[in-house]
Amino acid sequence: MGVIIRPVGEVTGEVEAPPSKSYTHRAYFLALLAEGRSKVKRPLVSDDTLATLNAIRAFGASVEGESIIPPEWPKGAFIDAHESGTTARIALAVASIGGGESTVNGGRRLRERPFGELVRALRKAGAEIEGERLPLRVIGRNLRRRDVEVDASTSSQFATALLIIGAKVGMEVLIKRSVSRPYIEVTARTLKAFGADFRREGFDFYIEPGITGTSFTVPGDYSSASFFLAAGALYGRVKIRNLDPKDVQADRAIIDALREFGAEVRVGRNYVEAEKGELRGVEMDCSDFPDLFPVLAVVASYAEGRSVLRARQLRFKESDRVRAMAVNLSRMGIRVRELPDGLEIEGGRPKGGQFETFNDHRIAMAMVVAALGARGESVIPETGSVSKSYPGFFNDLRRLVG
Repeated sequence: MGVIIRPVGEVTGEVEAPPSKSYTHRAYFLALLAEGRSKVKRPLVSDDTLATLNAIRAFGASVEGESIIPPEWPKGAFIDAHESGTTARIALAVASIGGGESTVNGGRRLRERPFGELVRALRKAGAEIEGERLPLRVIGRNLRRRDVEVDASTSSQFATALLIIGAKVGMEVLIKRSVSRPYIEVTARTLKAFGADFRREGFDFYIEPGITGTSFTVPGDYSSASFFLAAGALYGRVKIRNLDPKDVQADRAIIDALREFGAEVRVGRNYVEAEKGELRGVEMDCSDFPDLFPVLAVVASYAEGRSVLRARQLRFKESDRVRAMAVNLSRMGIRVRELPDGLEIEGGRPKGGQFETFNDHRIAMAMVVAALGARGESVIPETGSVSKSYPGFFNDLRRLVG
C-alpha cells in the first residue's frame, strides 16, 4: 500500500492513543508463565503483538478472547516472530526453560538483527542454544545457574527477556550498559502487576520465582502518539487522549523533547496536547528513547538552525534508522550529515518528493508527518509496515487532516 500526500494548511483535532505495544508483549508472556488464568484487557492488535500471541499459543497457552489460560509449563515450540524483535527475544528465553526442543525464527530483517549477548547470557545460565542469530535451535532445560549477567548495550530487550523468565524460575539478573533503560522500567512495572516478587539495586534485579494470573489493562502508547503530537507541534494543535502522564514508557520523552524544540505542550490527567511554536534546533541524546528518533528528525528538519540527534543503537532496528532518515531528509532538500550514531540536521523548508520506508513502520509514519507540511506533493510507495505497531494510523490521520 502506498500513499500520495499533499501539503495541508494545519493539523488540528484529537484522537485516542492506541494501546501500548510494549506493555502488550510483556503482559502476554507473563500470562503464559503465570499460575492461573489472566485477562489482558484492551491489548494492541498489530502484526508484532499477533506474533507474540501466536508464540504463547505455540508454547501451550489457551487464548479465549482476552483471557489466557497458561500451560503447567511451556512446551517446546516453533516460533515465527516475523519482524518482532521483542517477540523473538523473549520467546528465546522462554524456550530456554521450556519442556522440549524449540526453534525461534523470524523475517529477513530480524534474522540480521543481533541476539548474541542474550544467547551468551542464557548459555552461561545453562541453556543449550545453537547459533547466535536467527534461526536459533533451543533445547529446553532447567537452568543450572540462577545468577546471570547480560550486556544490554545493543538492546534492552535482552534484559527484559531474562527478567520475565526470572520471575518464573527465580533469578539474579545483573544488567550492564543498558540502552533504552525506560523499557526495563516498563518490564518492572508489568512484573509487579503480575505479582512478581523482586528487589533491585539500580539495574541489578533479584527475583523470587512465582507469577500470579491477573487482570491487566494495557495503557495507551506514547510511541504511537508521538507522530501526531509532532504533527501538532509542526502544523497546528493536536490532543491525544488515553495517555497516563505518570507512565514510565520511554517515549513519554516526546513531551520534553517537543518542549525543547520550542513547541507548546500541555499535559492533563489523561491526555497530552501539542501546539505549534517557534521551533529551534537542539542537541539531544535519544539513546533511552530511540523509537522517537525518526519523528524527532522530522521536527528538526522544520526547526530553525542546527540539530544533532544521537542514539547508538539506531542501526540495529527494523532498518538502519540513521541511514534511512538521512536518505529521506536529503530528498526533501534538507542539509543532513550522517554521524556514526545519529544525524546532524540543518533545518529549513522541506520539499515533497518520493521517499522510502525501508519496510520500517516508524520511518513510514515519520515521513508521512514530514510530508504534511512539505512544499509540493509527496509519494511514499510502501506504507503497509505501519500495521506492525499502529494499524489505525491512517484512519486517525484522516480525523486530523480530513
